[in-house]
Amino acid sequence: MKLVIPVLSLETGGTRFIYQIANEMAAKGHHVEIVLPEHAVVAWPLRTQITRVRELTPATIPAGDFILPNFWPTVFPAWGAQKGRVVRLSLGFEPLWVKEKENALATYHIDAPILSISQWHRQIIRQETGRDSTIIPGGVDLSLFHPHPKKSLMANTGPTIAYILRSKEHGYTWKGSDDFWEAIRITAQSFPHFTLQIVAPEGAAYPSPLPYQPIVATTDAELALFYAQADIFVSTSYFEAFAMPPLEAMACGTAVVTTDNGGNRDYAKNGENCLVVPPSDIQQLSQSLLHLLTQAQERQRLAQAGQHTAQAWTWRHSADRLEQFLFQLSRN
Repeated sequence: MKLVIPVLSLETGGTRFIYQIANEMAAKGHHVEIVLPEHAVVAWPLRTQITRVRELTPATIPAGDFILPNFWPTVFPAWGAQKGRVVRLSLGFEPLWVKEKENALATYHIDAPILSISQWHRQIIRQETGRDSTIIPGGVDLSLFHPHPKKSLMANTGPTIAYILRSKEHGYTWKGSDDFWEAIRITAQSFPHFTLQIVAPEGAAYPSPLPYQPIVATTDAELALFYAQADIFVSTSYFEAFAMPPLEAMACGTAVVTTDNGGNRDYAKNGENCLVVPPSDIQQLSQSLLHLLTQAQERQRLAQAGQHTAQAWTWRHSADRLEQFLFQLSRN
């Protein structure tokens, strides 16, 4: 079958889902065409056809068996094109954070099936629109995201905490970065003997309560090494449709402390394979960090359990689910 996926860009963050699922569907023998504006950034190693157009309009959307618009501005151009069956792929319920809430909400009411990426995401869409969706979960590339030697063991230093800092100035207001800094400040008062490493995709450089090492991770291989060399990975989002970084860190054999952001409930089990705290609960977050910093055996237990969990969350499994869903639509 031919799949057409219109996108605004393919940069960092949630667009990883698109590039991974597109590559997997292409590997399964399907013709996948990504169409995007002529100056849009493509940061991922796509193995599909890429078509650049002046802008996304019904006239510039290519024909396909299925057209999978995702971020809300791509939906109505795809729907108006009438060049294939539209399936509304939602990578996050946009009315939760975009300014154009009513326009974004309207894209969920076209007469097209909806794909969500977690149980929580599905529930939010149903709650806000009255419409059900089919879950195509996110995944992790196990060929890249796997354990490496820990920096703390190689250098015989204290544990390393890793964090991805998303810029509020770029619209990432739900990532909880201020909560992270405050929890780190509190934690350091009781246990200062740790190293802090930060990846900042947008180049954000906020005042920190203690020194940290900035890490450049522009490729999956660099990001995997960042996760794997750390002893603890922290995620502080208020909400996420799926939340891939904690799962990727688990695959790399790193203990995870994460907020209960909704989308990670499908794989994150508190006390079993990670530690889960309520969003914005700085006290619990700092207590969890302190617990793992001072309890090496517990840290190792959670890291091993997390790595075991991640083995089931492959992109091939995600592509299998999508393929099965689209074949079923074809028969109806």
